[in-house]
Amino acid sequence: MDILFLCVGGVCLAEGIDLFTGDDFLMFVGSSNKKDYDLDKIYAVEKWVFLVDALCSFIIGLNRFPAEAVWTAMGVFALTLVIHVYVFKSRKFRTN
Repeated sequence: MDILFLCVGGVCLAEGIDLFTGDDFLMFVGSSNKKDYDLDKIYAVEKWVFLVDALCSFIIGLNRFPAEAVWTAMGVFALTLVIHVYVFKSRKFRTN
């Protein structure tokens, strides 16, 4: 399971860095509705959320932190999932 979290952390880190450059390789895979979203707004939020996801994944996967830190990371991870869903469901991030 630790390897899984480390791999997810690597993918999240790569996506976060890619969003800082204005690209995307993960969010709209297999989706044709990329034109329905305001990409500047989404990238502005999602780049930070993916970096937080990466940090939480590394904290969980490394097994070097106390249990309280791991549980906190899991809670933050769950919160970022809610943020991801909010960004893609909210009308604030869509084009007119």
